Amino acid sequence: MFRIGKLFHLTHVVDDLEAVDRWYDEVFAVNRFYNGYEELAGRNASLIAIGDVIMEPMMPAGVEPLKNPSVKKFHDRFGQHFHSIAWYVDDVRAISERLDAAGFRLFNLVGKMVKPSDKTAAIWTHPKETSGQLEFALSGDYIPDPRLKPDWSSQPWREHPLGIEGASHIGVVVGSLAKTKQLYCEVLGASLLHEETLAGRKHSAFVAVGEDTVVELSEPLSPDSPEGRELDTHGEGIYSLIFKTRDLGQARDFLTSHQHRPAADGPDTIVLGTDQAFGMVVGFTQRQLPNDPRP
Repeated sequence: MFRIGKLFHLTHVVDDLEAVDRWYDEVFAVNRFYNGYEELAGRNASLIAIGDVIMEPMMPAGVEPLKNPSVKKFHDRFGQHFHSIAWYVDDVRAISERLDAAGFRLFNLVGKMVKPSDKTAAIWTHPKETSGQLEFALSGDYIPDPRLKPDWSSQPWREHPLGIEGASHIGVVVGSLAKTKQLYCEVLGASLLHEETLAGRKHSAFVAVGEDTVVELSEPLSPDSPEGRELDTHGEGIYSLIFKTRDLGQARDFLTSHQHRPAADGPDTIVLGTDQAFGMVVGFTQRQLPNDPRP
């Protein structure tokens, strides 16, 4: 049996890694613990910590021929956009067997299809089969994660003007909520926390995955809703990252001072749209999610 652990990272494909790194520095005061070229993955990337959230902005490597063109293909098709969610897992083979038994294809770092019997430190799903690509990796087999060190603290981000206490949730737009709930809850062992409907916009299920992650699975109820437009333009996949903030007004003032235009998304949430966050929707909320097990 496998156990899903911490969120490993949330991957973000971009046009210009240097420009995006500057933005992350200026807005989030990140801890960057990796920046480099990975030949087998065909990309240049950074790994950055924003409190307890790790982001991986990456762009296709400017070399020819690429050993793995998957990042370039994604960028050619979708431009700047969230790419995938990665979690640590204690047993890659066990979770591979579960996904394989449920009919999902699995891939390795270079994009080659693999089976559960193949030895690999990480596996990736096909994004069309899992409402966005999911990765599961052994902890400690990659770049050392600063959050795993005994002296790690996310306190600097709580004291930052954005007041980030952690990730509230990751948003995933889906075509069929019932089908995707089955993947998360029955195959991956996630817990269903809460379901809600915003009339004329979306029906959502919030699921707890692993040690520290909540994912909002949203099925649009209108093609004119933000999620409906996302589904029509990009298909199913990762859509948003919402941070929990201790002071929404202060976060809004800080973003405005940095020439951003945070928009209200309900009474207790603000968001930056894709035009302001390099293809992402990034938000800040003071909402306490119903039945959230995290402290």
